[in-house]
Amino acid sequence: MTSGNIQMGPDPDRILTALKRALRDNPRMRNRSAQEVSKELVQQGYLEEEADPVLVAEMLDVLQGRDQSTERGFQEEEGEEAEEASPT
Repeated sequence: MTSGNIQMGPDPDRILTALKRALRDNPRMRNRSAQEVSKELVQQGYLEEEADPVLVAEMLDVLQGRDQSTERGFQEEEGEEAEEASPT
């Protein structure tokens, strides 16, 4: 039995795994709405049933935040290496 706005669907771990795989295969998916991404995950075989678009949107935000922090960390490491290499 469900009540209110609660939608049954894949568990968050399965959605996250599917999103990671889908974004690796098609990075342009990040530019689509969460509702479109939710449908595409099913159409492209990453999930068997459609995920709640609100949950998909939250996970896309989390993944984007991870990507940005990883990118910043990589840029900082490059900057440190460049400083160590320069004889100033």
